Amino acid sequence: MAKSIFTKLSRIALLNIEVYSAGVQTEREVPQAVLEVLSEKSYPTQDLEPIDCSLVPYEKIDILITLSSEARDQCPYHINHKRREHWVLEELKDLTNLRALRDLRDSIEKSIKEFLKISSA
Repeated sequence: MAKSIFTKLSRIALLNIEVYSAGVQTEREVPQAVLEVLSEKSYPTQDLEPIDCSLVPYEKIDILITLSSEARDQCPYHINHKRREHWVLEELKDLTNLRALRDLRDSIEKSIKEFLKISSA
């Protein structure tokens, strides 16, 4: 979800940012409910696939943002990281709960807009 939202909002801000998104405990595929919730706000869903955090090229990353305590603790530090942030978001256990997914999407969107300094208007 975060990759899709960050990619679209960074383009709106006219930034050319390569975004990596990964999980500690990945699903086999992106749940249909997640794709549905992203599509509701026209966030891109093509080419989204779950990736394990061990596969992220940490040496290429300037800014690392983690969204769960588990990710914060498991994502390695690298000398190239110019900035590292942890955003506290509620972790969902039920990825079929559309209301909870919408709340999470909106929370991620708000955090990214603040990070990119994009007006919410």
